[in-house]
Amino acid sequence: MTSITEKPTRNWFTDKELQCGCRHCQTARKAGEPVGFNAGEMKLEFLLHLNRLREYWYCKPMPVSSGFRCLSHPIEAKKVTGAKAAGLGFVPGDHPCGLGVDIQLAGEDALELLEAAGAYNYAHARAGMGRPFTAISPNQRGTWGSRFVHLGANVDGIGRPRPTIWTY
Repeated sequence: MTSITEKPTRNWFTDKELQCGCRHCQTARKAGEPVGFNAGEMKLEFLLHLNRLREYWYCKPMPVSSGFRCLSHPIEAKKVTGAKAAGLGFVPGDHPCGLGVDIQLAGEDALELLEAAGAYNYAHARAGMGRPFTAISPNQRGTWGSRFVHLGANVDGIGRPRPTIWTY
């Protein structure tokens, strides 16, 4: 049919780049424990959209700097602690729900990914479908190699409004 419904010719993302990279999960993996990332933690529909975006819309490599994150991951643990300190319930974001990745791109490549993801979302909206990416958020500060674009697909919820955009 079209590039919004066509099956990608391959999976462009490896399990290794999508797995949680925190010290806890790395240690568990080395010990052979089934902790941290496993194939079932990234949502298949999200990966399908990510692969379509890569293959038909962006058409260039999309290196993942952060995929799935367990709640022991330092960034997620900080969010849990912050919510508790504020007396609020923790609402998991895209990464621990298996619905988010950070794509390590900067400058013109980051701009082109933002444009491609926006066009992909727009094409879905014009076809009467929901947005595949409910969060498209650039981080273009800091050193060139630390910059990224976050793509997320979580649903709207208390403490997590969607669709949205933010900057870091």
